[in-house]
Amino acid sequence: MTSAVGGLGVRRVSSGWGWILASGILGLVVGVIALFNLGATIVFAAVFFGIVLIIQGALELGAAWRGDTGSTGRGWLVVFGVLALVAGFIVLVLPGAGIVALAWGLFLWFLVAGVHDLLVGFTERDHRGWNRALGALSIVVALVFLFSPGTAVWVIAVMVALGFLFRGAMDVGLALSMRRTR
Repeated sequence: MTSAVGGLGVRRVSSGWGWILASGILGLVVGVIALFNLGATIVFAAVFFGIVLIIQGALELGAAWRGDTGSTGRGWLVVFGVLALVAGFIVLVLPGAGIVALAWGLFLWFLVAGVHDLLVGFTERDHRGWNRALGALSIVVALVFLFSPGTAVWVIAVMVALGFLFRGAMDVGLALSMRRTR
């Protein structure tokens, strides 16, 4: 009988630890490069955003095309698919537009989250103080982003860099753990 932590499957999976280690090291290298080149990082994020919009638009148009004629929502799929495709191509041609869209998205996210947390803080009994504090802080952050869009762009670039760094570190740790399991 094999245990849940030391069976044949674990040995088989742990034999690929080198690939995970390589992925982790690559993530760490990309994270460090991104952290020291925030301008290039934000342009990369905008281009990636454009590619995601194009893929999303194509998927929505494909879903509309495969749907039954006259089915509910099919027209909206076409509209959103075309809009996503157009927006994606605009962002690829003009990455600055993607950067502005990302900054506005971050502003709106903090604003909506702040308003939500304040509403919860004033209507619910549980965690009232925490929700009010978090709501107020989120609205302050939204206002900072509104009046200083460069700060929002900087935050996006730093978050991308930290995402690569943390993911790379986690992969390295996983790979070393898998190596010991062999």
